[in-house]
Amino acid sequence: MPGTVVISGCLAGLHVRYDSASRPHPALAELSARAILVPVCPEILGGLGIPRLRCRFFGGDGAAVLLGRAKVVDETGVDRTAAFLTGAEEVLRIVELVSPSLIVFKEGSPSCGLRRVDIAGTRQRGRGVVAARLKAYSIPMISEEDPLPDWLT
Repeated sequence: MPGTVVISGCLAGLHVRYDSASRPHPALAELSARAILVPVCPEILGGLGIPRLRCRFFGGDGAAVLLGRAKVVDETGVDRTAAFLTGAEEVLRIVELVSPSLIVFKEGSPSCGLRRVDIAGTRQRGRGVVAARLKAYSIPMISEEDPLPDWLT
């Protein structure tokens, strides 16, 4: 029985990035052959369009946003925090519905980053809003930079 994998939409080959591009996972064919893929784009689920302005954090990362200590702002200075929080809640609903065995997120994304994000214009250690929201759950999360788990290879 194949497992279910929630994957960032851009890693699944969907053109949902801020710049209308995709960034297919290097092992997308292998992933799709061995698991049921459920692509998500938190920024689209939060109400932002395609294309959209690039966003970054101010005051901290996604964990700080969840605590109300930081915000997500687009290139023109418009606060997009509410859209990112909505997107995180929508992804959480999907995760609860499909009970994935694994989540594969796009590293560096203000929504999905697991280890580094853009804070005030520089790449820094931190998590995106969705990654921070899902951290408390016992679902393994990896980025496209990590090796696939043995059950997928």
